[in-house]
Amino acid sequence: MKRANDQIHSLYESKRFDINFRGTSNDLSSVKIYTNKNSFQIEKQISFDSESKPISSLEYFAGSVLSSILLTFLEQSKRRGSIIEEMEGVLNLSLENPLSLIGVKGYDEEPFISNMTVTVFLYVDLEDKEFDDFCFGTLAHSPIYNTLKRSMELDVIFKKLI
Repeated sequence: MKRANDQIHSLYESKRFDINFRGTSNDLSSVKIYTNKNSFQIEKQISFDSESKPISSLEYFAGSVLSSILLTFLEQSKRRGSIIEEMEGVLNLSLENPLSLIGVKGYDEEPFISNMTVTVFLYVDLEDKEFDDFCFGTLAHSPIYNTLKRSMELDVIFKKLI
């Protein structure tokens, strides 16, 4: 039962954690992102050049999605006594309308990520139902996954390594 005074007595920080970032472009060709403790520079939204070395915005985004899911598994595994022995993840995404990003005439549809599939390979000593319960229960603790699943097609597949 919720009481009227419960909201008055709860701390803002117990309900919400705010994070701020700052971005600058002093050279007008790249963006430097400042976090609370670090900074990183991004030169392109996406690169279609397979030889390009700088990490693009899209790569940071996809890496954040994948790492958030995998780190959530590691955290939940530790809470249960380190049940994961090995783990790997693979993320595949589909970018719709990529030609509009490079200015091809006749292509001006908005580019967007239409879907992502993450496959998590786990070596754990859990039986089928326990494995499924652990995987789906763990996924519920990933803030990035929980945000994106509301706005796009985001599938996560779990594969048990034997």
